[in-house]
Amino acid sequence: MSKFDAAPPNTHAGGDDDALRGHGSLPMNPIDNVEEMVDMDAYREAVPRWKRIYQHSLTQMMLLSIQAFCGPAMADAIAGLGGGGLATPQTSNIATAINYAMLATVCLFGGPIVNKLGTKWALVIGAMSFPIRGSSYYCNSKFGTQWYLIFGGFFTGIGSGCWYVAESGSIMSLAPSGARGKYLALWIVSRNLGQLVGGAINLSKNHVKGAVGGVTPDTYIAFLIIESLALPFAFLISPLERVVRSDGTRILVSEKLTFKQEFKLIKFTMSSKLIMLSSLWAIWSFFYSGTWSTYLGTYFSVRSRALSSLVSPFFCIVGCFGLGFILDIKSLSQRRRAQLGLFTVVLLNLGVYIWSIVMQVRFNAVNPGKIDWDESLYASSFLPYFFVQTTGPLSQSYMYWLLSSFATDAQANVRNGAAFRCLEAVGQAISYGMNTQIKANPLIGFCVTFALMAAALGPMLVLVNATPDRIPADVILEAQEAQREKKVEELKAEA
Repeated sequence: MSKFDAAPPNTHAGGDDDALRGHGSLPMNPIDNVEEMVDMDAYREAVPRWKRIYQHSLTQMMLLSIQAFCGPAMADAIAGLGGGGLATPQTSNIATAINYAMLATVCLFGGPIVNKLGTKWALVIGAMSFPIRGSSYYCNSKFGTQWYLIFGGFFTGIGSGCWYVAESGSIMSLAPSGARGKYLALWIVSRNLGQLVGGAINLSKNHVKGAVGGVTPDTYIAFLIIESLALPFAFLISPLERVVRSDGTRILVSEKLTFKQEFKLIKFTMSSKLIMLSSLWAIWSFFYSGTWSTYLGTYFSVRSRALSSLVSPFFCIVGCFGLGFILDIKSLSQRRRAQLGLFTVVLLNLGVYIWSIVMQVRFNAVNPGKIDWDESLYASSFLPYFFVQTTGPLSQSYMYWLLSSFATDAQANVRNGAAFRCLEAVGQAISYGMNTQIKANPLIGFCVTFALMAAALGPMLVLVNATPDRIPADVILEAQEAQREKKVEELKAEA
């Protein structure tokens, strides 16, 4: 591999950097009996059609997206009611803060856990925890059991932590190098399509003007049913080493390490240049959710909050696929695409933050009460929330694309994804914890989010400008394929 093709030093966990590799503890050899490049003609002749479809990278990405639809999307739909649909957002914010605190803890150690369990079984464990969230909100709405809402947040955080780490490693590994932006857009859109369906359920049951309480208990039964559907799809996930991408490549998987070796790599991962430079971005990229959810719950009626869950995902679909096409432009180098993506994401978020701060200053001067959708103030006050539901996911999708640009193998993606998820969860826990103080001015949350983006921009510029022009894992695969072909030619010559 040339110096030009290689990733910059100390920018990924488990790559060419000797410090990160633990002095040779992370072998880069693929698993036995799996060729990196697939002869597609021979593959089509030898493997049944159903199995080829099942093992295709797009099929696996769709299975992950369905789970994202059933799990995280339903959680977003509940949060999209503003305070989980409760009369006040405090209890929901406490439960959510606990949830993200546990998620951050599990994600910190998630790399070793998922790399030992395998992505499939980590996803199964996570999918089993999804219905706890819907059931806790149902019990709180039906019986007033606040303790279960908080208790459920604790256990959901543990299960979701396993699922998120496995998911992040998978979504960064599955896509062919030329379609990563669009694959990640599919994943992000699936999460928001779930919110759209949840919003339709919310609105159908809470469309009457003048509602002052939480949503009806039946709403949470619908969420519970959808959350339960994630489990069978988790069982359908194929091991990463068996997946064949559309361009005929397999996913580079290193030899498995012991738990002790994996835990040692946590330190190397968390202190790597890649994670250190992206840490503030990770905290910021999800920080908005707590602040804008509280804004929604404080200033909008129940039916307005239900409508927000329905309409917010529409622009997100356009925005995420738009960013995906930018990140997949073949005429630009990977580094140039990274720079263009960063500029796009920051500029869009900047506009939304300024608008939100202006509206909040107006609300501080004159409290509007609970704004309904038939009031003249609704459009100008709701649009900042509407657009942040697009600019927020854009920042997340972009960061996963950038992380995958430094990857050397699937395990590196899992470790990097676990570290990034941990930092994301820390940001969400702080955000929702800050917003449990219901008397706090929402303007504080907006300004803190703005300041975090400004602080994250400098380190991200350094990281983006160091982006390798090719994915290290692709370069390694090509080198290994060239060595294999050379050996074959040598054997033929000897014969």
